[in-house]
Amino acid sequence: MKKRAPWLYPGLIASVALVLVVALPRTALALQPHGPPEGLYVHQMAHILFVGAMMFLLYYLRKERLPGLRWFTWSGILFILWNLNALVGHTAEVYVEPQDFLGAPAHLSRRLLISGPAAWTYYITKLDHLILVFAFILLYFGLQALARGPSPLGQK
Repeated sequence: MKKRAPWLYPGLIASVALVLVVALPRTALALQPHGPPEGLYVHQMAHILFVGAMMFLLYYLRKERLPGLRWFTWSGILFILWNLNALVGHTAEVYVEPQDFLGAPAHLSRRLLISGPAAWTYYITKLDHLILVFAFILLYFGLQALARGPSPLGQK
């Protein structure tokens, strides 16, 4: 039986292709602006659905008494607050004047000139990572407690 050349092995070819894709990227369009007004409507509906899903999850978790309930509850509350914050922020963005922004619309170093209540609201709600990071940390702790499983009866 004839041996194949090592460069013909599928795993090696896939690995080289993966390295080339990762090492030689073209422009990555990771920021996706929502076109007015349909994109904003769908995005806002998604936030509302997420709030509803988190409320259902919190109700279900309370009913089931799973391990890590306290972590999941606080995580869910923070996710709900984050979504409400995002709803307000997206609405405020509509009322901020285009001339209040310095830089291209999709540019990551775009600056905001704060000129009124809508701009202040937009700016403050853009700090949503202060809520979201803690929500994910608490979710992680809840998942960790769930993975450990219920404690034996009578022990904590």
